[in-house]
Formats: sequence, C-alpha cells, structure tokens
Amino acid sequence: MLLTKKGLEKILQDWRASIPAELEKELLYEYGNLAADDDGHVFEYSEQDICEHLRKKLRPYTKNEDSSVRSG
Repeated sequence: MLLTKKGLEKILQDWRASIPAELEKELLYEYGNLAADDDGHVFEYSEQDICEHLRKKLRPYTKNEDSSVRSG
C-alpha cells in the first residue's frame, strides 16, 4: 500500500489531527513511495505498518478530548 494525499487527509480528519505542511510532505514522501531495504529489495508498506508509524508520528498533533476525564 502507498499513502496518498487523499488517504492522509482522511486519516488526519478521523484522528482529529492537524500537522504542519512540512510533516505532510515528509509523510507522503516516506510512505507514498516504494521502499528498499539495505540489500536493495523493494517492498511496499502494509496498511497496518503505515497506520502504526503514523499513529506514533501524529500523536503530538492529535486533539485529546479525554484528558480532562483522566486527570481526575
């Protein structure tokens, strides 16, 4: 699977995240192109791989609406 601009926009909307344009470009470059390992073998990221990497990278940009409930 390759990440597209439309796919990233959908993920950002679903996760209620807003990211800088530079990060958007970086994510599309990294996950929107085929990747190669150290031996030069080309592979595509799975949807699960992309979602897991995005979850980690987008955490600081998501709106956490439950924080007030957990602090008490």
